[in-house]
Amino acid sequence: MSQQPDTSHDHVDDVNSNTASNTEKESGFSRRQFLKYSAGALGATSVSGFLAACAAGGFGGGSSSGSSGGGGAVTINFWDMAWGNNSYFDVGKSLVNDFNNSHKGINVVYRGTPWANWYQTFTTAIGSGTQPDISTGASFMGAQFYASHDVLALDDVVDEVKKNGQYNNFLPNAFAPMQYQGHTITWPWAIDIRIPLYRKDLFQQADVQLPTTWDEWRAAAKKLTGNGKYGQVNSGADNVVEHMLETLMINNGGGLFAPNGKLDFATNPLNIEALRFFADLVQDGSFDPASTGYQSADAIRAFNRGDAAIIVGGPGFTTQMDPNIAKQVSVIPPMASPHGTKGTLYWVNNIIVYSGTKHPNETKAFLQWWSQNNKPLWTKGGCSPIPILSSFYQDPLFSTPIYSAIKSQYVPIAKSANAQASSVFPALNPLDGDGTLVTLGQNLLGKKDFNTSVQTAQAGIQKVIAANPG
Repeated sequence: MSQQPDTSHDHVDDVNSNTASNTEKESGFSRRQFLKYSAGALGATSVSGFLAACAAGGFGGGSSSGSSGGGGAVTINFWDMAWGNNSYFDVGKSLVNDFNNSHKGINVVYRGTPWANWYQTFTTAIGSGTQPDISTGASFMGAQFYASHDVLALDDVVDEVKKNGQYNNFLPNAFAPMQYQGHTITWPWAIDIRIPLYRKDLFQQADVQLPTTWDEWRAAAKKLTGNGKYGQVNSGADNVVEHMLETLMINNGGGLFAPNGKLDFATNPLNIEALRFFADLVQDGSFDPASTGYQSADAIRAFNRGDAAIIVGGPGFTTQMDPNIAKQVSVIPPMASPHGTKGTLYWVNNIIVYSGTKHPNETKAFLQWWSQNNKPLWTKGGCSPIPILSSFYQDPLFSTPIYSAIKSQYVPIAKSANAQASSVFPALNPLDGDGTLVTLGQNLLGKKDFNTSVQTAQAGIQKVIAANPG
């Protein structure tokens, strides 16, 4: 999937940009509602022209799809997933109000959406015609819904940022994962990645050196286990356990798919070796046994308490910890697999413009503004993924050993969940949300039969792929 669950957000927020005070109460909503089937056409007005007009306050009441005149603003619905801490949605609201106050012809309504049941949320909305104009979301949503004509290509916006110089502010290769069928179908805004974090104090107390290989990792985890403490903790009840399995497969030179895009999960010996390594850590007793039932927040709390010394998670895990304890957390440098390979799992998180929007140019104008002005999501909202704009890294927030290690050591060796395939494809999104690999992780944490668990997962993945060709 493209992100870790964030249990600090269990609701959704709407903010109507006509109210600049942001004093509205947060309304309850689940995470199931988001996508429909409709076709949209790009209007005659260019995005660059729209941005210029909006910046000058001269948009008036016209819209790219021919809405009625009279000076009224068009309404754009923006659904934003829970990417940060408890203040994230409030920061998102504030940014939307900033946009609305400076673009009088466009009224963006912000809805904060939690990750619970995210896949059903989006598919239900598209199926019922209640999708927003624009949203953040899981990394592979674009490919699935572009294939069903529900996503608007953004080639013209790419051309615009190349002309105005903003393109060079993106990290290298940021737009490559946004490509599908020769078009830029989504917009990059952040990178989520999985890295092994460790407690420096617990390693020192146990006189354990940082591991550099999988063999050393297993030995270190064993040595760190004892007296009610464990070498490793994970969250078996959500998709972070899936992420660890995929991380290990990529680290070992494998992945769910072959270069030609065909499924290569249980048939690839490198994947089986990686899953065996995970199962061996469990058999050694090195995993906190409570991991099987843990959600991410539970695993982070256990790591914070010192119940375990290692956790594989995201860049924002430390923001959910006691600040004093977080100072004891650092990143284990990339570890070599038995074959000497290194790697990890990552996603280029993106923004989608839906083809059902009645206001494509206004939506694209907002997209471009949001992309360049959302640094407060990190500085004030505790955004967990790392930024994709180089200029943001000038902020002192990102001048930390953890951010430096991620950016210099892990991003260059990271691969997406479609590894080792050369491009994205529609089946990745439902596979990201159906829970097959989460169940596999739970089974392995629960010491269930290895071969049966792997073959069950293989059958589950095959079923998802067969139902989503393309």
